[in-house]
Amino acid sequence: MRFLQANAIFDGKKFLEPDCILVLDSKNETRDILPPNAIEASRIEKWQGWLCPGFVNAHCHLELSHMVAQVPRGTGLPAFGKQIISKRGAFKPEEAAEHMQEADRNMWSKGIVAVGDISNNAASFKTKAESKITYHTFIELLGLNPALANVVFEQGEALVAEAEEYDLKASLSPHAPYSVSRDLFLLIKNWCEIKQQPYTLHNQESEEELKFLKGEPGGFDELYRFLNVDLSFYKAPGKWGLDYLQDLLPRSLSLLIHNTFASAQDLALASELNAYLCFCPGANAYIEERLPDFELFKPHIKKLCIGTDSLASNDQLDVLKEANTVMQMGKFQTEDILKMLSSQGAEALGLSQSHGQIAIGKNAGLNLVEYKSNQLSFLKKIA
Repeated sequence: MRFLQANAIFDGKKFLEPDCILVLDSKNETRDILPPNAIEASRIEKWQGWLCPGFVNAHCHLELSHMVAQVPRGTGLPAFGKQIISKRGAFKPEEAAEHMQEADRNMWSKGIVAVGDISNNAASFKTKAESKITYHTFIELLGLNPALANVVFEQGEALVAEAEEYDLKASLSPHAPYSVSRDLFLLIKNWCEIKQQPYTLHNQESEEELKFLKGEPGGFDELYRFLNVDLSFYKAPGKWGLDYLQDLLPRSLSLLIHNTFASAQDLALASELNAYLCFCPGANAYIEERLPDFELFKPHIKKLCIGTDSLASNDQLDVLKEANTVMQMGKFQTEDILKMLSSQGAEALGLSQSHGQIAIGKNAGLNLVEYKSNQLSFLKKIA
C-alpha cells in the first residue's frame, strides 16, 4: 500500500479535508481516504503541491497529429477546412502513425488519462488500442446531401464495428450543422438514443456557419465549390445553433464543442437538452482568432469541460494549458476548472464510472499540480 499526503487533495468534485491520507494499492486503485494522523508519519509520501485525478481531454483529433504546423493561423474555419482536405493525405500512413503515437505518448506524459477522440477513418485505432490512455472514439460522419444519408450512416456503423474489434469504445457523431443533412442527423440521433451512447458535435465555431445556415453567401459556399459539390439540393434552414439543432440532438448524452459564437439563448437550450459544453480555446484562437464569451457559460458551470482539438489547430495537446486560458480569460474559480479537467470531462464522455474522480475502488489516475499566480502547472504523474 501507498499512503499519500499533499498540500491539498482534490477528488474531482471537491477538495478533501486538509492533511487527509490517500491510500493506494499496487494497482493504483484508491483503497481508502484516512483522516490526518491515522498512519505513522514515516510511512507517508508527502508531496508539495495538489493531488488531483488524471486529466480528461474531452475533444481531440488524434488522426490529424501529422498536420502540426501545416495550416497557417487565422485563416477562418472554411479556409482551414480547405487546407485540411488538401494536405491531410500528403503523408505516408506510417508517418502519420508515428505522429499519432508521439501525440498519444505526450498526452499521457502531461497527465491525460482519458480522451474523447474524433475519427473519420480507422487510421488511429491501432494507436488508441495500444495506448495507456482510455479513449472514447466518436466516429464522425459528414454528408450534406440527404440522398446520401443512408450510405454515409452505414459506413459509420462499419467503422464503429471495426473500432470495437480493437476493443475501443465508439459511437456515431455528426461533424457540424453545415456538413450534415437533417436526414443524417436523425439517423445518428436515433442510433445514439437506442444504444445510449455519447454523441458530439462541432457547434457554432465560426460566423461563416451562421451565414451558410441562413442562406447567405460566404466561405462555406467557396469550400463546397472547391470540393466540386453541387449545392442545388440544399435548402438553408434559416436558423442556426441550438434553435436549429434542438430536435436533432439525442436525449442520451450530448457534447457540444467550441460554442464560440453561442448566445445565452443557445446555452439555455443546451441546458434543457442536458448537453455538456466543451471549450477548446487554443483552437479557437488558432483558427478564428476569437474566444467564446465565457461569462455566458457561468450559469452552466456544472456542464463544462475542456479539450485540445487537434495538432492541426493547436501547438500541443496539453489540456492543462487550455484550462489555464479558460481560468485566466474566463475568470473561473480554480475548483471549477479542476472539475472541468476531471469529473465533468469524464461525465461528458460516459466514463465517470472509471475516470474523473478519486474514489474508493477506482483508479482514475493521480496527478501532482502546483497552483501559483492564478495558473496551474503539471508537476508529475503520481499514479
